Amino acid sequence: MSTFSSTDEIYEVLTPFYESLTTDPEIGPKFVKADTSFRINVTGPDATFLLDATQDPAVLTTGDEALAGDPAVDLTMSGDDNHRFWLGKINLPVALATRKIKVAGGVTGLLGLVPALAPAYEKYRTHLEEIGRPVDA
Repeated sequence: MSTFSSTDEIYEVLTPFYESLTTDPEIGPKFVKADTSFRINVTGPDATFLLDATQDPAVLTTGDEALAGDPAVDLTMSGDDNHRFWLGKINLPVALATRKIKVAGGVTGLLGLVPALAPAYEKYRTHLEEIGRPVDA
C-alpha cells in the first residue's frame, strides 16, 4: 500500500511540513545559507514542490506554480521514497547513485544541505504524529 493515496493527500501532509522547515529557526537559515533552489517532483501520486532558498526567508510553492522557473536542482522520487527520506531511512548519496532519487542540476549544493537536514527527520516524525498519521514506513 502506498503512503499517499492521492495528490491532495500529499499536499495536505507535506506542504505544512515543508513550510515549517522554511520558518524553523535552526533549519530555515541553513537553507538560505545554501543560496539555492530545488524542486521536488513526487510520483505515484504526483505532486510538485519548489523551495527557493535564494531569498530570506526561503519560499515554498506547490503544484502548477512550482513547475514555473528553473531551479538549480530538480529531484524526482516516489511518494513512498519521499516519506522514507524524511523519516531518515534513505541515504541521499546512495539513493542518488542507485537512481532511487533522480536529480538534474547542481548535486553538490544539494549534498551540502544533507547535514542541515538531520533535525528535519525528527521534525517530520513529530509532524506526522501531530496530524495523526503513522510514522513508520
